[in-house]
Amino acid sequence: MPEFQDFLHIAGRTELDATPLVLLHGSAMDERSLLTLADRVGPDRPYLALRGAVAWEDGFAFFRRHPDRTLDYADLLRETVHLGEFLRAALENGVLRQPPVLLGFSNGAIMAASVMLHRPETIAGAILLRPLSPAPGANFPDLRNHRVLVLGGASDERRAPEDFTLVRDQIERSGARLTARLFPTGHGLHENEPAFVHDWLTVNFPSA
Repeated sequence: MPEFQDFLHIAGRTELDATPLVLLHGSAMDERSLLTLADRVGPDRPYLALRGAVAWEDGFAFFRRHPDRTLDYADLLRETVHLGEFLRAALENGVLRQPPVLLGFSNGAIMAASVMLHRPETIAGAILLRPLSPAPGANFPDLRNHRVLVLGGASDERRAPEDFTLVRDQIERSGARLTARLFPTGHGLHENEPAFVHDWLTVNFPSA
């Protein structure tokens, strides 16, 4: 079996059999940043909360940006391969008992979308909170067996309106079972979003 290492992580509720969550935080955050959200959206699910491999400002990120804040697509691809190998090892070693749902916010949501593009066999679906497309001109693979939730902020100061539309349309063309919503908020989460995510998980990945 492969070594299980590379990403510093926190494992929680590992005794449960429901579809697990893999938590991918935003830029300048760490592996603890989404734990409260995980408790709200999936209190009956195991989770792995990962720390991004890239030191960034006062925290970490899953891939780099250029100084003008545009995405470093080369680094994104390298780190996607890195994460894909981690997920494969976690599944083979039984650390993840079944393919997980990636729950990503901002930088982590872009990484989650990139895993769907390049390593979809390692996951069952994804929750993308404030994503950007990991490859604006690409066609995603056949994702008919995946379920995906894309949530944007209608007044997000870090995203243009077309950013949400592009990600939504790329995933929709892949055949994934897609739910996409805009909430009346900025880059941070609206107070009603955790409940919305919880309900979506309950319908699409019901607990045993």
